[in-house]
Amino acid sequence: MCLAALLGLFASCSSDGSSSSDTTPSIVVTYSAIGDVVSRLVGDAATVTVLIPNGQDQHDFMPSAQDVETINNASLVVSNGLDLEEGLEDSLLQAEKSGVPMFHIADHVTLLDAVDKEEGHEGEEDHGHGTEDPHVWLDPETIAESIPALAKALQLATGKDFAAEETAVVGELTALSAKIREIMTTVDECKLVTGHDSLGYFAARYGCTVVGAVIPGFSTAAEASAGSLADLKVVAQENGVKAIFTELGTPADVADQIAKEVGVDVVELSTHVLPQNGGYDDMMTQLATAIAGGLL
Repeated sequence: MCLAALLGLFASCSSDGSSSSDTTPSIVVTYSAIGDVVSRLVGDAATVTVLIPNGQDQHDFMPSAQDVETINNASLVVSNGLDLEEGLEDSLLQAEKSGVPMFHIADHVTLLDAVDKEEGHEGEEDHGHGTEDPHVWLDPETIAESIPALAKALQLATGKDFAAEETAVVGELTALSAKIREIMTTVDECKLVTGHDSLGYFAARYGCTVVGAVIPGFSTAAEASAGSLADLKVVAQENGVKAIFTELGTPADVADQIAKEVGVDVVELSTHVLPQNGGYDDMMTQLATAIAGGLL
């Protein structure tokens, strides 16, 4: 009778999925571009959930109660860091304090600092941002720097060795960077005016110079003043820019007016959104192609 009871208890645990060995690890990623890269590493070793819907500005996303629960139940949370996910900061901090494993991409890459730039970020500290540029995903080689540490964090979360996947993903990101570099060789001179200051890593890697931005700051939550727009017009004309590049969060009417006064076209870029039915490689390739096309 005792043996029968024990066998029944074992069968019950096995059938209802409550056994810890049957639990699939949950990896939560804050936004889609990094989510695609994480999914390549993870494969079927865990479930990957992206919090911020593709197409929504990372800077102004606010989590629901269900999102907070998803974060708190994660085996590992992968975020960008540097206050990119402004609305998630409190939830991520509280989860980390509660013991949820947290991996910040920005802690494992070489960062660009606005202090090294000439101007345009005097108000970043006032808006709650540091001077380090958070747009690390806009350079595949910068993202590749974080992959070894990320693979180790994923191993701790899942119990699986990701050494082979690490090598494969770093190779893919390096190949993507070479492809972007080839696209950008079609441009004689790469001077950029952008929607906000998001293309610093792209510019540094591929021989461009960001001469100004419609919103002079790292976040679309910042605002452009009449004075900064007047200065931008002068800078754009002095540098002979060939386009005003807009992106998610750029005020369209302001960009159109600047472009009209400078006498150039507006070119829309997808810097924060994966293309429909496409991944990170597609986003970066399309970004480079749109920039190169706008400068010809």
